[in-house]
Amino acid sequence: MTRRDPSQQAGGGQSSAQSAPTAAPMPGPVLEGVNIGGPDLSDVTLRFSEREFLEAQAASQLPDSSGPSAGAQASNEYEAALPRPDPLGAEQFMPVLAPDHFGTLLGDLTRQLPLIPDDAARAHLTMRGRLLALNVEQYRVNYSVTHQTLNRILAETGVGVRDAWTRQQDHLRFMNAASSGVEHEYVQATRQIEQARSARFDALTRYGATPETQNAEGLYQQLALTELASEGTPIRPPEHKSASKRLFNAFAVFSKFFVGLISGVSINLLFNPESRLYLTLIALSAGVMFSVLLLWLVDELSYRAKVAPYTGQMARPWGYVLGIMVVSLIYFGVEGFLNWDGILRVTQEIAANAAQQGQLTDLSTASDTPAAPQHWSLLAFTLGLVSMAVGAAIIQGRERARAVLERERLAARVARLKLGGQYADQARAADQVSYLEDQRERLAPPRDVTSPDHARLNERVLGHWEQERDTQVGQLSSAIMREAGQLQQTLEAYAGQLLEAQYPRSKRGLFG
Repeated sequence: MTRRDPSQQAGGGQSSAQSAPTAAPMPGPVLEGVNIGGPDLSDVTLRFSEREFLEAQAASQLPDSSGPSAGAQASNEYEAALPRPDPLGAEQFMPVLAPDHFGTLLGDLTRQLPLIPDDAARAHLTMRGRLLALNVEQYRVNYSVTHQTLNRILAETGVGVRDAWTRQQDHLRFMNAASSGVEHEYVQATRQIEQARSARFDALTRYGATPETQNAEGLYQQLALTELASEGTPIRPPEHKSASKRLFNAFAVFSKFFVGLISGVSINLLFNPESRLYLTLIALSAGVMFSVLLLWLVDELSYRAKVAPYTGQMARPWGYVLGIMVVSLIYFGVEGFLNWDGILRVTQEIAANAAQQGQLTDLSTASDTPAAPQHWSLLAFTLGLVSMAVGAAIIQGRERARAVLERERLAARVARLKLGGQYADQARAADQVSYLEDQRERLAPPRDVTSPDHARLNERVLGHWEQERDTQVGQLSSAIMREAGQLQQTLEAYAGQLLEAQYPRSKRGLFG
C-alpha cells in the first residue's frame, strides 16, 4: 500500500511552506511494525505509533542539549564496530535485463520486415517474430513470478535472519560491555597498585628497611632485628650451611652408628662364642640401638640445659648437666668394659689357636706372661671415639637450643612492636600491594551462564536461515539468468536472419 504525505493533500501547503521561516523538519510517525499477508505475501501493511510520534514531536521542540561533552559520554570507546547489513531486494539477485528491453528490441526488429524483398523470407521471418513475441511475453511472466517469489523468500528468511542477527548483536554488545567494564576496573586497580608500591617504598626507606620487603611481617622482623642489635643482643641470621658444617653433621651422625657397630661387635664376642648368624645380627642391632639412644639422650639433655633458664616449668640447668655426666659415664663404662672383654677374648683365642698348631708355647704355663693384654691402643681409640661422639651430641644440642632461643626472642620483639601500634601505617602500606594484586587477580567479567550455548544456537539458526535463503535464491537466479541468456541468443540469431534477408548475397556464375 502507498501512504501519501498529509502536507500534499492540503491546497495551501506549498504557499504556507514558502512563507514560513526555515525550521527543523518535523519528525513523522514512527514505524511500529510490518504485516505481510496475502497468498503470495505481496500485501505489506505498515503500522505507525502515534504515541511515539507525539513524544518525538515534543522532544524536537525542546532545546538541543547535545554537545561535545554529551557525545563524548554517549560514545563507548570499547564497543565493537558491529557490521550493519543492508536490506535485501529481489533486484540484487536478478542480474538480468527487464522484459521491456527485449520487447523493445523485438519491436525494432519486426519493423524491418517490410524492407525484405523476398515474400517467402518475409513471411517466414514474420512468423518467427510472432513466436519470439510469445517467448518475450513468457519471459515477462517468468520474470514477474521470479521477482515475487524472491521477495517472498527474502521476506520469510529475512525474519529469521534478522531475529538471529539481533540476538547475536545483543549478545556481543553484552560481552563487549562486560569486557569494557572489567578493563576499566583492571586499569584502575593497576594505578592503585602503582600508588601503593610508591607508598611502600617511602615507608620502607624511612625506617631503613630494604626495598625488597614484600609484606608487613618482613618489615616487623627487620625493625625487631634493628632494635635487638642496638640493645647489644644481636640475632645471627640463619646460617648457610657450608661444606665444613655439612661434613661435621655427617660425621656426628656417622659416629653414633660407628660406635654402636663397635659395641655390637664386642657384644657378639662376649655372648656369641660360636658365631651364630642370628645372634650376630641381634648383637649388632643391640649395640647400634644402645649407642644411638644414649647419644640422642646426651643431645636432648644438652638442649634442655641451654633452654631451661629461659623456659618456665623446667628443671634447673645443673640437673641436666648432671644427667649428661651420668649418661656419659655409663656410656664410657659400658663401652670400655665391652672392648676390654673383647680384647681379652680375642687374645686368648689367638693364643689357643697358636698353641694347637705348635707354633707357640702355652702362655698359661709361662711365668712371664702378663696378666693384662698389650692392646691398649685399641681401647684408647674406642674411648676417644666415644668421647668425640658425646661431644658432637652436646654441640648439636646447644646449637639447636641457640637457634630456638633466638627465634623466640625475635618473635617476642615482633609481637611487642605489633602491640605497640607505632608502625601500623607502615605495615599497612607494606601489605596493601599484595592485597591490591590479589583483588586485581579476582577481576572477571559478569558472564552470562547460558552465553556459550546462546551464541552457538544463534550461529546455527543464522546459518540455517542463510543457507536456506542462498539455496532457494540461487536456484531462482540461475533459472532466470539461463532463460534471459537463451532469449538474448535467440533474438541475436533473429537479427542475423533479418540482416541476411534484407541484403541477400548475389549468386555469381562461373565467370563472375
